[in-house]
Amino acid sequence: MTIAIRGLSYPQTRVQARRVRRSEPLTAARLRYLEGAGEEEFARWVKARAHVYGWMGWHLRDSEGVIESIHTLRLDGFCDGLGVPDWLFWHEEFGQHFLAELKGASGALGRHQKREIASMQRGGLACYVWQPRDAWQVERIFAYGLAADA
Repeated sequence: MTIAIRGLSYPQTRVQARRVRRSEPLTAARLRYLEGAGEEEFARWVKARAHVYGWMGWHLRDSEGVIESIHTLRLDGFCDGLGVPDWLFWHEEFGQHFLAELKGASGALGRHQKREIASMQRGGLACYVWQPRDAWQVERIFAYGLAADA
């Protein structure tokens, strides 16, 4: 069963795209293939790996105007809702959950994301920033749970 297609932004046609199977294990060759992935392509890969290992999750496309927070830019100079990681994953059998911000190979965190993610981590939340170079960590966490990251 195919769940992700590499190259939806380039190459332009589906005929040129390489199909990625859910059950394909992560290998050094596959990691090199993933290295230059953009954010959308990397997100498709992460979703596929989460699905293989039985994780559930959702993606928040735009936190601005959707999340109400304690602090506001106007009064406090920062807003808790800006910079919230895009993904929440949970696994019923592991009894675990975590937040993840996915970035493409050349992606960088914005100033609100840097502040918010660091604050969440200091507050005891499991919160990750993943890029394609972190594929081995992604695979380990999905396979074995958060204890694999300790």
